[in-house]
Amino acid sequence: MIKPALKLLRAVVLLACDLIVSKSVLKRSNASGVLVVRLDAIGDFVLWLDSAKELRRCFPGKRITLVANASWADLARQFDYWDEVIPASLTGLIKSPLYRWGIIRQIAEVGFAVAVQMQYSRVFLAGDSIIRASGARERIASVGDFSNIRTDQKRISDRWHTQLLQASPAAMMEIDRNAEFMSALTGAPCKAAVPLIPKLLDLPSSLCPSLPYFIVFPGASVPIREWPLEKFASVIDDTVRLTGLIPVLCGSGAEKELCASLSSFCSADCLDYSGRTSLAEFTEVIRGAMFLIGNETSAVHIAAAVQTPSICILGGGHYGRFMPYPDHLDGVKPLVAMSRMDCFNCNWRCVQTENRDEPFPCITGVSVEQVMAMVERILDPSVDHDGQMPAVDANLVKKLGALQ
Repeated sequence: MIKPALKLLRAVVLLACDLIVSKSVLKRSNASGVLVVRLDAIGDFVLWLDSAKELRRCFPGKRITLVANASWADLARQFDYWDEVIPASLTGLIKSPLYRWGIIRQIAEVGFAVAVQMQYSRVFLAGDSIIRASGARERIASVGDFSNIRTDQKRISDRWHTQLLQASPAAMMEIDRNAEFMSALTGAPCKAAVPLIPKLLDLPSSLCPSLPYFIVFPGASVPIREWPLEKFASVIDDTVRLTGLIPVLCGSGAEKELCASLSSFCSADCLDYSGRTSLAEFTEVIRGAMFLIGNETSAVHIAAAVQTPSICILGGGHYGRFMPYPDHLDGVKPLVAMSRMDCFNCNWRCVQTENRDEPFPCITGVSVEQVMAMVERILDPSVDHDGQMPAVDANLVKKLGALQ
């Protein structure tokens, strides 16, 4: 009872701060800029990129400011789809009134004619609140769903927008959902496509392995979505015996211990890049790899965007929304290793176990043999493997040639 009451009190305090800030800032009657708000995770940003490029067509000649999740704001600055990027910590916005005050004031002081929230699954105290505090004359968002917001919250925040764009109630992969939203926003068809990230930078020699390599990304946002380290280690050792490739472990600074543990399980010598790369550098490390193996995280989406084959260990929590990529999309799409269960699409509210400190059964059910079969598929692109083989491009052919 105490915890919900504290959450309610915090929400009231934060929204009161927003109102005070917006009332204290002098409104600019000549404001003409466009505010775009996107605060979800790195993978969501990557999946949005192909639709995001349409913003210039939608708002020609307008100055576009993107409020971006701080975890990927630096990567966003690499693209010319907007003129300015304001980084915002999602945790700070929701938990720190002082931090929130500074971000909201920065946005309110600029002044905007139009504010658009790009997330389909809106968040009451994040994107919705920023749209409200922007003071823009037009405030636009998707009608959205209830994945990240309660019914009572959505009833309130729907009124903070001047226009809610309709969305299909049918389940839809995120790339298609982004294209649907952009089509509604522009009034013209927007074709869904796998995003492509151009070369961002030259890597320092310290991040360039001397021989061809593959990447393993063992982390995930929460432990319930992490394939067991022992299985990753078996795949690494089997792959090294099969190919002679160098295994490179990747992850954030917070995943250094995880990568060190994985390395200790392996017989093969691994390079550990965890915590050593910026997001742009990590993107280029993936571009140079023969292939990538990881959980359902941003890494596999980045791999698709740089046309590097990948294998995704997929659970059922959000099955179909982020993975697998639908057949109608062209490109080097991730292969999916999964253990299908009747309880798929549980939104990660598992009915099979209450233990949230260990991987869920749909994750642990994926076998080493499944993943190794996909490694062999990637290394033999001349064979048709029931439509599961990623499209072969010049980059992959060049990488395979290096093994000869």
